[in-house]
Amino acid sequence: LAALGARTLTLARELTKQFEQSHTLRADALCDWLAQDPMRRKGEFVLVLHAQAPEERADDALRVLHLLLRDLPLKSAVDLAAEITGASRKALYAAALAARKADGAAPEDEKS
Repeated sequence: LAALGARTLTLARELTKQFEQSHTLRADALCDWLAQDPMRRKGEFVLVLHAQAPEERADDALRVLHLLLRDLPLKSAVDLAAEITGASRKALYAAALAARKADGAAPEDEKS
């Protein structure tokens, strides 16, 4: 979970029991928090991963789009990136056109 970095998560332990605990922290701090007390590693856990901030989702959508543009035609890459990330198709299409223009390719040049 440390790979999630600054994403916030809530760890709930022993829900509905006498020693119920819940703690909210960054994903990259979870291992340290668990190591501070051996009792924190015992029992049944529920892990809640909080939603990303909108700007983080936009960054993720652009990363997905750029990866897809390597091997797919522009329209297919935009459609898949929108479906995978939930980002606006219109915004992704504009970003794809800008990326193609920056790479020196004509916007109509689609990979087969």
